Amino acid sequence: MNRLKIKHLFYMACMMMASMVISCTTDKEDDPASPSPTSDARDKYTGSWLCNETSKVSGSTSYTISISKSTTSSSEILIDHFYDLQAQARASVSGNSISIPYQQLGSLGFASGSGVLASNGTNLSLTYTTNIAGNKDTCTANCVKQ
Repeated sequence: MNRLKIKHLFYMACMMMASMVISCTTDKEDDPASPSPTSDARDKYTGSWLCNETSKVSGSTSYTISISKSTTSSSEILIDHFYDLQAQARASVSGNSISIPYQQLGSLGFASGSGVLASNGTNLSLTYTTNIAGNKDTCTANCVKQ
C-alpha cells in the first residue's frame, strides 16, 4: 500500500510539472488576439537636422530644422524653422518619401515641395519652392540628422 501511495504521488508531481511547463508560453503565442507592436513611419524623421540649403535667391546657407510628429494626423510631420524662417511647415510621410503640400507659412508666404530620406536614415534631401513677400525661390536642402 505504501508503494502505491508513492507511485500515486510521483504521477501527481509529474502532472503538475507538465502543466507548469505547458502553461509557460509567451503572451503572443498564448493570446493570438493580442496586438503586435507597430512602428510609426514618422519616427525616423523626428529630431534635429542640420540643413545645407542652396537657394536661387539666398545662395548657400546652413541652419537647423526640428521635425516632430503631428498630433492631428498619423501620417504627418511638422518641420520647425522651415526655409530658415520662424515658421512651421507640415509634410505627409509615406515610407522614405515626404510630400510638402502647398501651404501658407504663418503670415510670411507659401511653400510646397518633396523629400527623400536615404536608407541610412540620417540624410534627408529636400526640394521645394517658396513665395515669401512676392519673392519666388527654388531650393534644395541636404539635411543630416543630429
